[in-house]
Amino acid sequence: MRLTVDALCCRRSGRKIFSGLTFAIGPGEAITVTGRNGAGKSSLLAILSGRLRPDSGRLTVHDMGEAALPECLHAVGHRDGLKSSLTAAENLAFAQSLLGTKRLSPRAALDRLGLAHALDLPVA
Repeated sequence: MRLTVDALCCRRSGRKIFSGLTFAIGPGEAITVTGRNGAGKSSLLAILSGRLRPDSGRLTVHDMGEAALPECLHAVGHRDGLKSSLTAAENLAFAQSLLGTKRLSPRAALDRLGLAHALDLPVA
């Protein structure tokens, strides 16, 4: 997979966070995103993962094969992304709906990890 970002601009609450951002990442490559507080690091990652739309510019993913875009681009933040009031099964079903795929049932996925006993427990 190859990711190309061309002249990306991000605006939040009417304020331009960054603009003119251009880069490409090929297979096996990585980038480091650094900057001061409010520079747009989290906003950039939200755009790359599809959780936020850019104000302008273009994001292109090449050579994804049979995979859908949400299966290729992920953001792993400082929080775990689980809804604490939902059960493990409900959290997995929610994630499946975001990805648009259902390869395993929540029970089968948890069983594979040795966590089938947690199926109906709140993740909190």
